[in-house]
Amino acid sequence: MLKPAFREKAVKPPQHWQQLACGSWLKDQVEQQLAEECKRLYGYHFARVGCLSAELSLPQFAIAHQFSVAAALHEQVQVQAKSSDWPFAEASLDAILAVGQLEFEQDPHQVLRDLSRSLIADGKLIYVGFNPLSPNLLTSLWPGKMKQYPWSGRYFTKARLVDWLTLLNFEVTVERYFAPSFLLERWGLLQTGAERLFNVLPQCGTLYLVIAKKREFPLTRITARQKQRQLRPNLQSAPLANQTQPKEY
Repeated sequence: MLKPAFREKAVKPPQHWQQLACGSWLKDQVEQQLAEECKRLYGYHFARVGCLSAELSLPQFAIAHQFSVAAALHEQVQVQAKSSDWPFAEASLDAILAVGQLEFEQDPHQVLRDLSRSLIADGKLIYVGFNPLSPNLLTSLWPGKMKQYPWSGRYFTKARLVDWLTLLNFEVTVERYFAPSFLLERWGLLQTGAERLFNVLPQCGTLYLVIAKKREFPLTRITARQKQRQLRPNLQSAPLANQTQPKEY
């Protein structure tokens, strides 16, 4: 049975990639995955959620206005606000990027609802999350590792995130795992083993990427029978009293 996503206390998210185990390597992996995807973004306003998203070096793309939003003070953050108290109006953003944000939130469902509300129709939500099926969780069993980043956060599976987005009327267009690793800098043999395991089981990647497009559906569902009635021509027979009767002479 799955545990509820809501947690009693929020965990302070990392403010720099260097705070994560193998943080510089993870940052490079995320930038490589987003390089091609960003070329497909269009619109006017693009928001990055969290300090990790703010520090990413992304290529130039068609959205001119980019800004970062985070609760903590950061030199690359332009708007200081909590993602649980999202300050943007409805249908005001064309795309949103978040990296490892839900793992440290108190109420991930509320965060996704707020992000969805601020997206325009066909707007894109790009999320990079930590995979709970990755073998790097074995590293967290070492003494003192559980209190370090990224293991101090709560991981959610990619399938669970996709279910949440589907309930919010999102269409998932991209989903994949990447960056296999035990997140150990000195164990080259283990890194090689993680990469070989990833070739057989891609679900063992350290991170996953999900890109979803917001869809707007009609509130009233039209059944097949109602649709046939609408397409059927409205033919009415004339009353008997108005029908022309042959005359006898």
